[in-house]
Amino acid sequence: MHISAAKCREQEALQRAKASSEPLESRRKIAITAANAWAAEADLAEKRALKQDPLDKLDAEIAQEFALEAEAPALPRPGG
Repeated sequence: MHISAAKCREQEALQRAKASSEPLESRRKIAITAANAWAAEADLAEKRALKQDPLDKLDAEIAQEFALEAEAPALPRPGG
């Protein structure tokens, strides 16, 4: 299973935020390197998504929707 471009971009942003707030130069460099790697992976994920046929895209969208629902906090049920 491949990581989605959105997840890669999220991780890239987290690493860039770490780099900007890190006082140690060596750790900043590590965070920037990680951010660049996530950006490259996001580019690859976007290219993979463009090559999928329509049914594969639909399957991927459905799987992503299920994953997002699983991550979302449960809403209280009426009357319960």
